[in-house]
Amino acid sequence: MISIVIPAYNEEKIIGKTLKAYLDFFPDSNFEFLVIPNGCRDGTVKVVSSFQKSHPNLKIFEITEAVGKAQAVRKGLALAKGTLVAYLDADFSTPPEEFKKLLAALGSADGVIASRWAPGAVVENRTFLRTLASLAFAKLVKIFFWLPFRDTQCGAKIFTQDLLRKILPYAKVDNIAFDVELLLLARLAKGRIVEWPTHWIDRSDSVIIGSPLKLFRNSLKMFFTLINLRVRFLSLFAPKI
Repeated sequence: MISIVIPAYNEEKIIGKTLKAYLDFFPDSNFEFLVIPNGCRDGTVKVVSSFQKSHPNLKIFEITEAVGKAQAVRKGLALAKGTLVAYLDADFSTPPEEFKKLLAALGSADGVIASRWAPGAVVENRTFLRTLASLAFAKLVKIFFWLPFRDTQCGAKIFTQDLLRKILPYAKVDNIAFDVELLLLARLAKGRIVEWPTHWIDRSDSVIIGSPLKLFRNSLKMFFTLINLRVRFLSLFAPKI
């Protein structure tokens, strides 16, 4: 079974399109879809529920508080039953055709991450500000950790259940730098992660980081999170996985 976790925060305008596309593209019961709404004040849960009658492999695990994407993703990963477990953004940034390519790229690796900066990637609608912030963050990650990836933040990743069981108990980051932490933990666990170019449709009006003010605030949080992670993952303090 392949589990697909979709965190959602006030996504009633777009999540229906995402679910319809994925449920139509992957009708096989071998796919399990777990939507994790957190702190939604709109009709996100209602929209998702409307798909459940015709799709029993679609499940909702609502978190009533606005705990953020990181905690929503971790809850979904922990609940997933598949031998492969993925997470995707709810805003249709990754079409199902691109997710299928990710699955094919996994091969015998322990994980595969979509990349907007790998050779061959295509990015639509990305603003200059978002591009600049993404490149700056990628550079900081490279300086701090020397991870061999061009893009740690793309919201489409697949891991084996075996790897997740090893690393999830050590995951602590609660902002959108949680992807970096998962990849650092995967490296400590000696997991082999593949980076794959994707066709990404940027949603500049995302409720998570859409506005310039939100982007600035999140960038600042992520910078300090990287410093904290650098301290945590010094050999002296790194968890023994």
